[in-house]
Order: sequence, then structure tokens, then C-alpha cells
Amino acid sequence: MKCKVNKLCGGCSYLHLAQKEQAKIKKEKVEELVEKYHLRVKVHDVIMAEQDTKYRNKVIVGFAKDKGKVYSGLYAAHSHKVVRTPNCMMHPDIVNKVIQKITELVDSMKIMLYNENTGTGLLRHVVIRYAATTNEMMVTFVTSKKEFPNRKNLITVLRKEFPCITTILQNINPRNTSIVLQDETLLLYGKGMITDELCGIKISFDPSSFYQIHVGQCEKLYGIAKNLADLHGTENVLDTYCGVGSIGLSMAHACKQLTGVENNRQAVENAKFNAKQNGIKNARFIGMDSTKFMLEAKKQRANYDVIILDPPRAGTTQEFIEASTSLNPSRIVYISCDPRTMMRDLNIFRKCEYVTDEIQLVDMFPNTEHVEAVCVLTRKKGNNKKSFKPNNQGNYRPRRK
Repeated sequence: MKCKVNKLCGGCSYLHLAQKEQAKIKKEKVEELVEKYHLRVKVHDVIMAEQDTKYRNKVIVGFAKDKGKVYSGLYAAHSHKVVRTPNCMMHPDIVNKVIQKITELVDSMKIMLYNENTGTGLLRHVVIRYAATTNEMMVTFVTSKKEFPNRKNLITVLRKEFPCITTILQNINPRNTSIVLQDETLLLYGKGMITDELCGIKISFDPSSFYQIHVGQCEKLYGIAKNLADLHGTENVLDTYCGVGSIGLSMAHACKQLTGVENNRQAVENAKFNAKQNGIKNARFIGMDSTKFMLEAKKQRANYDVIILDPPRAGTTQEFIEASTSLNPSRIVYISCDPRTMMRDLNIFRKCEYVTDEIQLVDMFPNTEHVEAVCVLTRKKGNNKKSFKPNNQGNYRPRRK
């Protein structure tokens, strides 16, 4: 595949490579990390995507001017420079059409663009999220202040031309920051969230909630995680970093009790709503830091058979690892969007007596250098201690099947 702005944008650094070559490189990079951290684990072949274009369900659009005319596009890697990316091959066609129309309206309605150097202007970004299975779209205008001239006209035109836009919001971000969304969000139209279908359940989410970029690959990833969790209907499952509850809820039917913990209170409300709309009654969600929750659970002698974690790209912390292993779960399922931080964390888990012997890879981001990894950790054989006692020696022996 060829893209005229591929080198400028940097969003699809592997676009020029065939799928087999991408899979080979991604696997080799993870194997190098395994060797670097002295982990004796088997790295499986990458599960590649059947749909490797038009898959991104979230797009952050920037705006700029050229000779007085507004244009839009993605941001160049590690910069605030907007690169013209019309009809991006990674976006669904309808998303590209909406972006083009918004760009035309911003230009014709003379909506002022935000200038980060002077702190003047209004429109900073537009965030689009799209649920292909339900054909629902969320559009969020990120502005520097509440006053938004021509807002009503803008909404009227978009609703008339694109019935798939079921909710429109305005997020106010007055800060000098590269973080796109801030805390204050105004609902301009619709319910403030959209609903997708994932692993046979309905998942609703708002602008700030985490949701995997590629739904098809996400279903494969969650399927692997469920198999690794090895549920038989009797387990108490703890889903940490649970977000809107998508991972845990996809497994709820196979366990006795699901507890989801998440720091983002709005995401917790989404998770509760998702459980209710799917008729899942064996799930509860708690707004709390996951590490603090597990430390409290330890004091109360709560029992969790399986712990799931899908942390941000930065990975988890030593405190989290110590708290999770102190609960003595039978299995810990670790999903990671960055194998580099995963290997670092697996090294700490090893010192805490929990190890894995294989890592599965899923190509969640086709045509990029990124790859998703998942594994299951169990306590070392011959060590059934109930109390937490890190192994400072770091000795490791792979478990045998």
C-alpha cells in the first residue's frame, strides 16, 4: 500500500511492508525484549488482522491554515504539526467524510483556530469515535473556552448530512498542554455516549473512556485472555484498570463473581451501565485505585481466583504487582499494549514468585510498529505460600504443562 504523506505523518510506519514481514518484525522485537530481561518464555506468532485498513474507531483531528484556507489532518509523530491526511486508509470511509465536512464548515463559518503559541483562538481539535457494528458516531469539539460561535448551525448541518452522528459534545481545554481532553464537557446533542457490540455484548462509552482501536482484533485478544483465565463458573474475578468493563463483562458469564476496579469515576458509571444493559447481574464496579483496592482486600482476607490487568502503555507499578500477588490468585492475566513495559513488569512478577512460559501476540494496530501482548502468570510450582514474600534471587524455571 502507498500513502503520499506516510513519511510526514509517521502514523503507519509499516505501511510499505507486507503482512508477513510486519508479523516477523513484531515477533522478533518481542523476542529481543524477552532475551534482554532474561525471561525464558515462548513468543508465539502474531495473530494478524483480517482487516488491516479502515479499522481505527477513534481519530484525533488537528486543524491549520495554508494561504488563509483551513485544512485538517493528523499530527506528525512527536510534534504539534498538522499533516494533511485526506481519506486516510486507516479510517473508515464515513469517518473521512465527516472529517472533510467539518473542515469545510470550520472554514466557511470562520471558526477561529487555536494558536498554542499565543493562546488565542477557539478550536483545538475534533475527536471522532465510531462504532461500526451499530453505525453510531460521537463527535467531540475541543475548544479553548465555552463560547462557541456558530455552534448551533454546525450541529444542524452535521446532523442533517450524517444521521450516524448520534451524539455531539464540546470539551473545554484552556490549558497549555498536549493532553487533548480535559475535565469539563458539555453535551450538545444526543446521550453523550455511543454503543458498540463486542464479544457478543453491548459496550457504551463516553469521549474520555478507553476502548480498543480495532474491534475485530480486540475480540481475538479478549478471546485469548478468556482462555488463559481458564474459568469454570466458580471463580471470583478481579478486573483491574477495568475502564468501561469490556474485558471483565466479556467473561462474566463464565465466572461466579466479577469485580471491576477503575480510577476514572465516569468510566465506572459506564461500566455499571454496560452491566445493566446486558443483564449481567454477577458484576460490580468500584471507583478506586486498583492497588489500594487490593491492599484493602488483603486486609479483609478477600479471595480472588483470577486477576486481570490491562494497564496503560506505561505498564503497571511494583506496588501493584506486590499487592496483586499478595492475594495469592491462581492466575493473573496480563494484557499489554507495550511489550517493553510488560517485560519489565514480568521481571518484577518473577521476583514475586509469579511466572509465565508463553506470550501471545495480537496485531491490534496493523501497519504500525505496535503489537498487543497477553500472557497468564501462575505461582511457581512447589511454592504454595499464602503470604507475600518476594523472591529477591530472581531465579526462574519455566512451568511445564
